[in-house]
Amino acid sequence: MRLSEVAISDRNARIEFHPSNGNDSAKEWDLSGSIRRPKNHLSEYEWVRFDPPISVETRRLDDWCSEAGLENIDLIWMDVQGAEADVIAGGNQILMRTRYIYTEYSDHELYERQLPLRAVLELLPSFQMVVEYPRGVEGDVLLKNTSL
Repeated sequence: MRLSEVAISDRNARIEFHPSNGNDSAKEWDLSGSIRRPKNHLSEYEWVRFDPPISVETRRLDDWCSEAGLENIDLIWMDVQGAEADVIAGGNQILMRTRYIYTEYSDHELYERQLPLRAVLELLPSFQMVVEYPRGVEGDVLLKNTSL
């Protein structure tokens, strides 16, 4: 196992990351941070707050996989808080050689320019939904690459 302290995105750069935090009993909440600026998240989850942005290094998924020597991927667990389109845009080559993607989604724009599930699926034409775990307008979905 190797730790890479980078965010996966559509470009190799330094960008702003919006770290989350919480109030009261959730004061250590750090599970909603994103490279996308929070939008409706601020009103739908009022107990989560976002600290001032920090600068982080990002890598395109294709470049990171190439540098790591990965030619094929069995499963990507994509928990990127509204930045799914960024990961997909930076990973067109390796995603063609990825068997499964498990990702969260929200059909509310919790983060600026976050795509709803329908639009995420349109970006992944060779993937089909295997199972969905909905939670209202949000949820998780397992996708399978039908071209492999």
